Amino acid sequence: MRTLASAVGCALVLAVPAAADARTWQGETNQGRAVSVRTGADDLVDQVRVSWRAPCRRGHYVSRTLFRPPLDVSETDLFEHAGTYRKRLPDGYRARHVVFVRGRLGADDRWTGVFRVRTRVSRNGHVVDRCHLGRVRWSAEAV
Repeated sequence: MRTLASAVGCALVLAVPAAADARTWQGETNQGRAVSVRTGADDLVDQVRVSWRAPCRRGHYVSRTLFRPPLDVSETDLFEHAGTYRKRLPDGYRARHVVFVRGRLGADDRWTGVFRVRTRVSRNGHVVDRCHLGRVRWSAEAV
């Protein structure tokens, strides 16, 4: 029993430094909206969150997009991902988002990059609006 308790204690001690190696950067887009980048113990990006506001034909669409691995490109100083996701909205509306994000970690320990999104809003199978946000620049600093 004592050996089992010692083994569990050692395993917990070994797990703590790995979690401490995770880092977070926070910043904003050139729209003034929040962005964050988080890396894991392996220094690879494990989460990117971008808040955005896209102009539409009839108003605007405000949201945020969360990117998680596997990313299309994932290196310690560079990431890139593109994809499509859907979201159910109130009153029977649905949104289909086509997104792209890219980031690079500079020598100044600051992430910089770009984000794009195209959104199609539909209801009952009919497109009711289209939104487009081209090349928004962003940057994030370590916290």
